[in-house]
Amino acid sequence: MRNILLALLLNIVVFADGYRDFATAMSYETNYETALKRAKAENKNLMVLMVTNYCPWCSKFEKRTLMDANIDKTIKAKYIPLIINKDEKNFPPYLNVPVVPTTFFIDPSSEESFHQSVGFSNKIDFANLLEALK
Repeated sequence: MRNILLALLLNIVVFADGYRDFATAMSYETNYETALKRAKAENKNLMVLMVTNYCPWCSKFEKRTLMDANIDKTIKAKYIPLIINKDEKNFPPYLNVPVVPTTFFIDPSSEESFHQSVGFSNKIDFANLLEALK
């Protein structure tokens, strides 16, 4: 039992800021207000990814789907990408969801979501979603 607890604590320490590493590596915003200002200035919509520290599906979505060069290029052509950690509670209330990962596509002028995708998406499904949202 003690070994299991130690392993769990080690995972918590190692993965606690994983989303920030992803954000840095992929040039995603991590602050809602900053991303919103950028979206308005660049005349793009926001793509907001809501994650938590300990969500394995969030990490898989980041690594297996969003880090794909073609997916990344498509996202950045149309959206200002933003990743938010739900555990930090520094986001507008309308983005509070019970399930992560959740991806919102938001019109920056109204700050309303025009599409919401819940859960992990593989590269093909996410590419098809991005194409359908054109």
